[in-house]
Amino acid sequence: MGYMNTSVREDCLEAILTLTQANGGSVTAEGIMAAVDANQAAVEAGLAGLVAEGAVRLENGEYLLSPEGKTVAESVLRKHRVLECFLCEMLGMDTGAASKEACVLEHGISDDTIDRLSRYIERPGHGQRRHCAGRCRERSLLDFAEGDLIEITMIRCLGRNRRLIDLGLIPGEQIVIRRKLHNNAIVVRVKGADIALSPEIASTVFAEPVR
Repeated sequence: MGYMNTSVREDCLEAILTLTQANGGSVTAEGIMAAVDANQAAVEAGLAGLVAEGAVRLENGEYLLSPEGKTVAESVLRKHRVLECFLCEMLGMDTGAASKEACVLEHGISDDTIDRLSRYIERPGHGQRRHCAGRCRERSLLDFAEGDLIEITMIRCLGRNRRLIDLGLIPGEQIVIRRKLHNNAIVVRVKGADIALSPEIASTVFAEPVR
């Protein structure tokens, strides 16, 4: 498909997916324009091409992903999250700079390379603390209370990181502790979506309060 080779179109698909997750399915052209780092004409052309090719449907002024478009969007989003995690956690880049760099790199990198990077991040000893050295005590997600807004600082690599990355739980991401369940599992809000984590997984994710 032609849209798979166009960075602006991939950015539009990624934006529609993330906005759908955050807004419950309400995605307008204005929202996409704000999310995509390109000029208005390029975004409008990208959206028109996606609609023409069937990757996106336009209904009542809102953009919806087709099954094919969603598959591509999920692939692009996964590449972005793995790259951002690698740049933050492995190279120590600032979250904003890492996200911007990931936006550039995600369009040319292969699925095989992303898989290799994800496995590399999972290796024992590759979890690193961000922003927190010397000024806060290690606190896992289990140590926070319902309603706390926190920023992830580190994920200990115990073979679970790939799933966490796919869910958007990466160093530098701000999340909210939504609920603490009776079995010590917790529910967190990440990018507008509620995600349940077992106590075993929550104990490997460390964070600090957002002040």
